[in-house]
Amino acid sequence: MKEEMSSVDIRYIVRELQWLVGSRVDKVYHEGDEIRIKLHTKEGRADLILQAGKRFHLTSYVKEAPKEPSGFTMLLRKHLSGGFIDAIGQHQFDRIVKIRVGDYTLIGELFRSGNIVLVDSENRIISALRYEEYRDRAIKPNAEYIFPPARENPLEVSFERFLELMREEGDLELVRALARKLNMGGLYAEEISLRAGFEKTTPVKGLSDRDLLKVYEAMLGTFNDEPRPNIVFKDGNMHDVVPIELKVYGGLEKKYFSTFSEALDEYFGRITVEKARIEQTQKLEAKKKQLLMTLAKQEEMLKGFEKAMKENQELGDLIYANYPVVERLLGEFKRATEKLGWEEFKKRIEEGKKAGNRVALMVKEIDPKEKAVTVELEGREVKLHLDKSLGENAELYYENAKKFRHKYEGALKAYEDTRRKIEEIEKLIEEEMKKELNVRRIEGRKKKWFEKFRWFVSSEGFLVLAGKDANTNEILVKKHMDKNDLYCHADVYGAPHVVIKDGQKAGEKTIFEACQFAVSMSRAWSQALYSADAYWAYPEQVTKQAPSGEYLGKGAFMVYGKRNWLHGLPLKLAVGVVNYEGEDFILCAPPDAVKVHAKSYIVIRPGKLKKGELVKKIKAILEKWGYKVREEDLNAILPPGGGEIEEVAG
Repeated sequence: MKEEMSSVDIRYIVRELQWLVGSRVDKVYHEGDEIRIKLHTKEGRADLILQAGKRFHLTSYVKEAPKEPSGFTMLLRKHLSGGFIDAIGQHQFDRIVKIRVGDYTLIGELFRSGNIVLVDSENRIISALRYEEYRDRAIKPNAEYIFPPARENPLEVSFERFLELMREEGDLELVRALARKLNMGGLYAEEISLRAGFEKTTPVKGLSDRDLLKVYEAMLGTFNDEPRPNIVFKDGNMHDVVPIELKVYGGLEKKYFSTFSEALDEYFGRITVEKARIEQTQKLEAKKKQLLMTLAKQEEMLKGFEKAMKENQELGDLIYANYPVVERLLGEFKRATEKLGWEEFKKRIEEGKKAGNRVALMVKEIDPKEKAVTVELEGREVKLHLDKSLGENAELYYENAKKFRHKYEGALKAYEDTRRKIEEIEKLIEEEMKKELNVRRIEGRKKKWFEKFRWFVSSEGFLVLAGKDANTNEILVKKHMDKNDLYCHADVYGAPHVVIKDGQKAGEKTIFEACQFAVSMSRAWSQALYSADAYWAYPEQVTKQAPSGEYLGKGAFMVYGKRNWLHGLPLKLAVGVVNYEGEDFILCAPPDAVKVHAKSYIVIRPGKLKKGELVKKIKAILEKWGYKVREEDLNAILPPGGGEIEEVAG
């Protein structure tokens, strides 16, 4: 299974991602060996992932950011955040990508263990994921960044040079010669051989110059082939992800994608999710494994104690069951050892066994130290101490049985305790598996045209739009305000332009809500005003024509003629989930508008809570209602500045 991108993959992804040039870097996140760059592009949000030694592409799989950003994170944010991507490139045909943002370049080394290096305009290293020293270069602060020694670039090599390289080691097989001499992996070397019409094992010395010309042309054709990104499956499992259709994978199951980035994201994203799932439970799994090993040992101990307890009990009973025999043996053996001594006694027993003496044959072991003789009774060996009575000998076995019973009971308690711990861990693992992963996927959804603005649906069902900044204010009035609309504006400097679509059919309720939206989304909110004034006018009254001697910047317009004022509008908004055009949206709008369209809502007003704290509180309430929402999305729809929650209905 593929684990990192090839030089060919990087060539195709770099070409595909050229549309990101001009995008603004919003924020940079770092964890482990990867960084994620959150971008604002002409298409909206995009997340670019760069993982050392592995991959480089847009991603919809977003890891939960670490609570404490690393020093590397802070440094990257310092130099890159707010900047614009000026160039994305590949160094030669190597597994190295370069992202230039203003005076800085982020270099991703995707070979071996890889690295991520930030350099300045003079190519001096500012920081890196890892500081390392090699024979020919060093990755350390203030050192000049030097690329690894270059290898042949198959896209730039001439046919004459290609021939020279191939002939250098003519004994090599074609696939090995291509892979070794021209900086390509075995997969593409095999693909080129196949496209050229030769077996990959063909010795190069057996190919003519004309044959090698076919190989050369097949190589250029392969690396310039039309993209057809796909994931290749073997036996139902992901095997590879490639940017073009490969003959070597003919007959295998494939899943095609419109972009190579989507294919890479699906492939590596699924691996990331699986890895995150394993990481989420691996500590608990390790503890469970350890407990299972303990449990197995305890089971063996229990079996041993149970067996010993049973055997000792039975041997004690056996002594009493053979009372006359044991009593006689004890007496005879005791008199014999006292009269003859232990050595002579042993000798007499051995002679008796040879002679076939029945009593001697019963003896299995003699232990002078313990003054004991082990005899066989009913097929079982019983140790008899000659200095003890029959009852005392039986009692020894009963005492041993009692000791093993206590050990068994203690071991059983420990065994049950271990089983309980395993059950508890299994429940915890089950709970962890149910928990949301720290890797979530941002579902791709084509945004509605009105989502580039602040917006809501009035209580009477009219679409109301407002600018977010100078650029969207300009677009809203110039491109989206029609003659049948109404224009609204707060009597606050820098307030957003507000347009009621088809507003000339709207009632007073909608006009009130639109004007309330205008004042609430202005800086009057951050100034914690209780109320403010706004007015409405007709589209033809709004123009870019400035008074003589004045200039109107981007997003600024003049309103001529009568202004229809609404005074003392309360600064108050509500957050709720509203269904519009078949989709659910979390909106922040005038309370009356939200109450009509949402079952549950949260009313807010200007207040002392910082915006971040207000966002967290609203997010928590929405999650209780079953709505998952990102803090950054809530932050985008709320008015500027802090606030307070006045009412929660739901």
